Amino acid sequence: MIVFDVIVDGVVRETIRPDTRKLRDISRYMNDQLKLMGRKYGYEVHVKRRMVY
Repeated sequence: MIVFDVIVDGVVRETIRPDTRKLRDISRYMNDQLKLMGRKYGYEVHVKRRMVY
């Protein structure tokens, strides 16, 4: 499973776990989430992807 960590000022603020496994759907979902994260945390938002087994 792919999860995404939202990092603000070097601290992980939240972890996003998409419900779907298809990469096309994950891409659309993450684009929507990134817009929301920009509004919530400002411009210094970094997203790191990682695998959870």
